[in-house]
Amino acid sequence: MIQDFVYILLGINLVVSVIFYLKKGCEIPIFIALFNALVQYRIISLELGYSQFIHFNYQIDFEFTMEMAYEISHLILLGSTVMMYTFMLLYKPIKVRLNDTNDYLKDFILSKKTIILIGLSFFSVFQLVFSSSISDSYGLLSKLANSSFILLMFLIFLNTNKTRFLDKVLYLIGFFSIGYITYSSELRFQFLGWMIPVGYFLVRNVKPVYKLYLMVVGMFCILVIFSAARVMRYQEAAELSSEELYGESYERLQESDDVNFIDGFMMMYQVYPKYLDHTYGIEHLNIIFRPIPRSIWSSKPLAGWFQNYQEKYGLEIITIGFSPTIYGVFYAEGGVLAIPIFAVLWAYFLSWLYRKLSAYESDLSYLLIGILLTALIPIFRSGDLAGDVAIVLMSYWPIIVFVYQYKKYVRKRLRDEQEA
Repeated sequence: MIQDFVYILLGINLVVSVIFYLKKGCEIPIFIALFNALVQYRIISLELGYSQFIHFNYQIDFEFTMEMAYEISHLILLGSTVMMYTFMLLYKPIKVRLNDTNDYLKDFILSKKTIILIGLSFFSVFQLVFSSSISDSYGLLSKLANSSFILLMFLIFLNTNKTRFLDKVLYLIGFFSIGYITYSSELRFQFLGWMIPVGYFLVRNVKPVYKLYLMVVGMFCILVIFSAARVMRYQEAAELSSEELYGESYERLQESDDVNFIDGFMMMYQVYPKYLDHTYGIEHLNIIFRPIPRSIWSSKPLAGWFQNYQEKYGLEIITIGFSPTIYGVFYAEGGVLAIPIFAVLWAYFLSWLYRKLSAYESDLSYLLIGILLTALIPIFRSGDLAGDVAIVLMSYWPIIVFVYQYKKYVRKRLRDEQEA
């Protein structure tokens, strides 16, 4: 009976988020509602026998039952619902915009073309050198910056004079070639990091009602691509035909192995507060603490419950983790009560950030909103909030620098035009 209510509320949230999008043109509530529905699919997959609970030896006697899975899904629904409706209450369309134009954007992007191509070349070589490596260190994660340079190259391609056909072709070939090397089984977010913003930008002038159809198709394609990358981690792509790769990816999608967030939350639910004390804000403060070298601050808080558990109980080091969603992070901070509290705070932050990124008259806003929606994917599936934020920042720091310089350029140009 309670689970029936969960499905009804999920449906209501989806409908309300769609209505809000059609009226306001803001996708954040849809993202929150769809993410919640995707997490809930794990329950359906378990009920239908498509999948089983994860099995990994953390040297803890975890209990995995459908009753607990339902309880966890209710907590995630609580956080999603509070965040979504709070966001809608707080959201206000931007009124004061930067008075830029697409001509300003074109002039600026072309003036930085040489720097962008040098950066793209450098990080592409860096990407290839470390293509077989996977690490959480900032040195290797720095190759994620290639996503930003691919996006900037995309802007160069769009703004290159249409009469220079050969240049257009060369940029297009380079764009897809360099984009191709970002698709890997290790850092799957890197491929999505440029693909989703480009897709979002390309449909910027499509009517909202048609965008919804494209959103559904795009979400399915992304899930299949995501699953295919995971399949390639265990099997050589050369050994599989395209039909076999799609079939195994679809099967993995059906088994919900890539969305086992409820399982991750169930483990965290049994760790706090039985084995570990709630962190009371440390998970969020770790976003600031993470870049500080441990050689400077030896007692810096550890990331993730499993590392803290290992330190407290003296177990062998384990690096694998299962994402509990951002709502699991909220739970680790302060229990059930912390979930709606942090959901409200995050709704406020997202509404503020969405307005900031929408403050451009030029099409730059569409690219930035696409980046925001992409960045929310690793953050919302978070198991290590500081680490996921680090992935986002390491992916988009060149874009941040570009936007900062562009704003200075626009203000100077407007000032010069007024004085002329």
